[in-house]
Amino acid sequence: MGTKRNCYDVFEEKISPGNVMQIGELIALKTVQKLVLIKVPRSVYVGLVRDINYKNVPGYIITEGYYLAQAAICFLCEHFGEYVLDLCEDPKTGKLVTLYRLCSRVVSNEIYKRWLFNRNTREIYIKTDCYEQEFFKEDLEESFRKCAKIIRKMKLTKGERQTLDCYIAGMRFVEIADTLKIDRSNVWRRRERIQNKYNAIKDKV
Repeated sequence: MGTKRNCYDVFEEKISPGNVMQIGELIALKTVQKLVLIKVPRSVYVGLVRDINYKNVPGYIITEGYYLAQAAICFLCEHFGEYVLDLCEDPKTGKLVTLYRLCSRVVSNEIYKRWLFNRNTREIYIKTDCYEQEFFKEDLEESFRKCAKIIRKMKLTKGERQTLDCYIAGMRFVEIADTLKIDRSNVWRRRERIQNKYNAIKDKV
């Protein structure tokens, strides 16, 4: 029986027509995840996760947030034959940066244009003006910073962090296993380890 591939293993492959969609979706997903609660509503991340998993299901309606993945895919289409961790010149600074970082910046720029520059405009993800006002309060930004600090102190493994990201996105147990290409028992064990690491440091933060 062959070993299941983690979805992030595609980052180790050359960008090609066969994998450019998956790579672009994952870069967009990771970029949005980092900006959740500070620059974009959490529902955008949840919607993007579901779009990636169910976009090919008949009758499923893709959310507006999927255009972030499309922006990343379009950028990567200009770099077939390269790796996302290859170094290239940053057109803005002239410094060497990874292709991953440049692609992530494309997604971040799209996020800025939609959710920062136009944040006073009612978006499809923001159901009421009350929620929008609440979302941008400074105390929520402070809460996110504290959360990020706790996660850093937990010193999670790559697999544990990926699993935690999925839980944060609101994914169900089975969805996490399918997304990360691991057995359901592994999802449970990772969750247990994450909980134990949190319990070990919660009184110190």
